[in-house]
Amino acid sequence: MSDVVRGYIERQTATNRDLGLTRDDEQLHDDRIRLWDEFNRAWLATLQRQHDLTQDMIQSGQGLHDPQSIISTQGLEQLARELVRLCDDVEKHGLVDYQMGVAEENIMDRE
Repeated sequence: MSDVVRGYIERQTATNRDLGLTRDDEQLHDDRIRLWDEFNRAWLATLQRQHDLTQDMIQSGQGLHDPQSIISTQGLEQLARELVRLCDDVEKHGLVDYQMGVAEENIMDRE
């Protein structure tokens, strides 16, 4: 699942300007809200699944092992770096932690 999120980040970063996502266009507003909502939900769903799996392993007394995880520790660290990079790229366009854009704070503060 982390490959899906990682691929989405790479495409999103590469296409923000190409698709005009950094420009305000009233005709495309609803589509853009939907796109960013799907992006943020993909992140949050992936991290929630990882959290739930980790909690299940802890509660059952199993040790935490990357192969049993949907995302390895190294993968989580890489995804966090990529998210920060994406946010740095779109922040100058007002697309971080607003209705339209990356919900960086919600994603990074996910427990």
